[in-house]
Amino acid sequence: MAALATAGSLVVMLAGATPARAAEPAPDMTALLAHYTSASTDAGAGDIVQFESSGTLSGAGLTGAFHSWSQGDRERTDESLGPRTDTSLRIGDRYWDSDSNGDVRELTGVLGRRARTQHFIDSGDFAKSPQCCVFRGRMRIGALDTFALDVTAAGGETETLYLDVQTTLPDRLAYDDDDGRTTIDFTDWRDVSGHHFPFKSIVSNGDHAFDTTQITTSVALAGPISDKIFAPLVPRRIEMTGSQTVPLQVDQGHLYAPVTIAGRHYTFLLDTGAQDIVLDKHVAADLGLAPIGAFEASGATRTGGLQIVKVDEIDVGLGKLTDIVASTIDLGAATDGAFRIDGVLGYPFFAAATVQLDYAAKTMTFGPPGTVTPLGEKLAVQVDRSFPEATLRLDGQTDAPFIIDTGNAGEVLLYKPFLDKHAGIVPFSTTGRRSYGIGGTTPSYRTSLDRIELGSVPLYHSDTDVMLATSGAFADRFDAGNVGLGLLKNFVVTFDVANAAMYLQRGQNFDDGRARN
Repeated sequence: MAALATAGSLVVMLAGATPARAAEPAPDMTALLAHYTSASTDAGAGDIVQFESSGTLSGAGLTGAFHSWSQGDRERTDESLGPRTDTSLRIGDRYWDSDSNGDVRELTGVLGRRARTQHFIDSGDFAKSPQCCVFRGRMRIGALDTFALDVTAAGGETETLYLDVQTTLPDRLAYDDDDGRTTIDFTDWRDVSGHHFPFKSIVSNGDHAFDTTQITTSVALAGPISDKIFAPLVPRRIEMTGSQTVPLQVDQGHLYAPVTIAGRHYTFLLDTGAQDIVLDKHVAADLGLAPIGAFEASGATRTGGLQIVKVDEIDVGLGKLTDIVASTIDLGAATDGAFRIDGVLGYPFFAAATVQLDYAAKTMTFGPPGTVTPLGEKLAVQVDRSFPEATLRLDGQTDAPFIIDTGNAGEVLLYKPFLDKHAGIVPFSTTGRRSYGIGGTTPSYRTSLDRIELGSVPLYHSDTDVMLATSGAFADRFDAGNVGLGLLKNFVVTFDVANAAMYLQRGQNFDDGRARN
């Protein structure tokens, strides 16, 4: 089978294909998949026992490279795009990812399910499993006429594979991603020892300024691959000898921590919902850092203006985060003036340390994993997408995944895709609001959620903003919404991201909301 090697976590999104004609009888799935097999592998070609490829990446005004290896039940891909790097690793049915800041995550949520289906397609196993494929019609992709198949691996996400009507080779792979569809378009198919591979792929979200292009320059189906290639990924940790407690500032419901960079003192928002460490443009200029690239940020809306900088060291109290690749943007302008702050301590900080927040005491205790004693009830979290997601129960009956977001000063946000599927879970309100984030503001309305359970603790009559956005982070397709500091402040919260867990202990100011109207 021709492996569809792609640019992994550096990908972005693109709108889907359009129907080519009215509905018609579905082709025989077994016969169609047999055509795919014969098109991708010449008669007499041996099985692929191992695979190695390399090439270039370009996009966002940056260039880089990729290198992929596959042998038996082990796979690895290393990528770089400017200073951003990413490594993905598969051993059997387990998947890990490591980013530029050395944050290692085992993928157990949506990205793990997506990786499972993509491996199912890449390996060619889907062509032996017609029961896992559903014909969705003939679709046009520009001038191309394709057969669209929904493919779902056991325990995987559904992805759509578009097979060219003329060649039966894939023209496109598409899947749900955050607020839209990601597509990967394949061209320049070449023969390597009787197996056919796409030597060019383009990943896009429809905003073509942010497309990523992968060009394969080398494919080898034989030759030595060292076992070291598939060694476990080792996470980077905050550098300090033990734990420390520091005071926090509280402003308009947000928590801020003191940060030092190159001897200069700043105040950063503590935000578990942010996937990066973010420096405001004025901080980057103050430090003499040179921003590069042109990336898209997803907040209240999608917006450009995001660049990246390399920071030698960021100090939080006695802790040191070294060799950091951070994002930079004009936070004031990007939020319509809502956030005129120095920066954001996001996922890389929480991944490198165990962090305990006591809102009532206005303190943060943190240190390398294992140096802070968690308090209270343990809740499992998934960190596939570089923020903690926990399954919570609504109104005693509906379980749904939520982002745990300390950067949100409110209590609960519910996203429109979730409300579309669960109409009536909160009453409609005419109390219109404008909710803000990166990209400015987006419309919402204020209502109340009767009950939400954080672990075994029910909270009642939570102020809830229903987000009406159709793009951006508030239109996420995978989470029901997010739980903000307005609820989390009832607890001492310990984030043990390294062990995919958080802990909740009732705080000094605990209020379950029963007395509210």
